[in-house]
Amino acid sequence: MRIYELMFITDPRLPEEQREEGVEKVKKVIEERVNGKVEKVDRWGIRKLAYTLPKSKLEEGDYTVILFRADGSELEPLENLFQVSPEFVRKQIVRREDIEKEERKKVIQNRLNGTVEIEEPAEEVVEEVVQEDSEPEFDVEEKGE
Repeated sequence: MRIYELMFITDPRLPEEQREEGVEKVKKVIEERVNGKVEKVDRWGIRKLAYTLPKSKLEEGDYTVILFRADGSELEPLENLFQVSPEFVRKQIVRREDIEKEERKKVIQNRLNGTVEIEEPAEEVVEEVVQEDSEPEFDVEEKGE
């Protein structure tokens, strides 16, 4: 299974309960229809957008980032959810090859060391709410010019 990062923006004019239901709906689609496994849910809260959206005239959005594992050929139901649900303003799904490479390196290193990696039972999904004052954390490597 591949590792993906999904970032989506929900309309901030909706009540908090409805925005939270939207996050739960996305998690449910990932687990049931995409046959994926949600590993981390990171709610950033309402933040200013880079530009005003032309149709809706929104200047802010409620950001959520979900890290999940799934087979790449089964992402269509997730794409369809964002196309038919008006509460979602924008979305982006990115394959996290950097995390996949690090996991492969650990497995190879464990084999060379003679240790066997035993997969532990799945932990509960970690949800974080980032305060508006704090900056979100990114696992991005700087590239030279």
